[in-house]
Amino acid sequence: MRWTKRILRPFTSSKGRRFLEDEQGVTAIEFAIVAIPFMVLCFGIIEIGLALLVNRMVDNAVVGAARMIRTGQVAEGEITKDQFKRQVCDLMPSFMCSLNRITLDVQTYDTFAAAGSMESLYDDDGKLKSDEETSFDPGSASSIVVVNVIYDWPMMTSLLGLDAADQGNLRHLSSTVVFRNEPWE
Repeated sequence: MRWTKRILRPFTSSKGRRFLEDEQGVTAIEFAIVAIPFMVLCFGIIEIGLALLVNRMVDNAVVGAARMIRTGQVAEGEITKDQFKRQVCDLMPSFMCSLNRITLDVQTYDTFAAAGSMESLYDDDGKLKSDEETSFDPGSASSIVVVNVIYDWPMMTSLLGLDAADQGNLRHLSSTVVFRNEPWE
């Protein structure tokens, strides 16, 4: 019991009581407690908003590039997968697009019902397939084509582990376009 009296003795004096009753700086301490979670929340909102904006830009670029397939400007063998990726990037702001962040799969189907059962761009382990594992088949006139693009967008707040869909520090932004080629022949 003696040690507790020795520890508490400074607070029983008038100076100690004044120290315990002093409320100066409470606002600063409360702000310090709330500031970090508040800043992380604000940054997360901004980052998710930016990811949604980039997703709309990817959608727009994929629709524009897919139009080249639809109108017959990209016939089988005339353009490579990398050239088509470049076309997608050209339709996005240059500071946002990087060819090595794009996973592209273009497949042709006989019916729209068959296109509904298209193959996933993820393997059995949930990892994104490589370029060698995806196809580029723009089809011929009047064929049904599915253009599927996944763009890897870096995320900072994914380090907090708040979204299970994120792959490390990347978010996979997906855009899919299904259409029938025009009868250009």
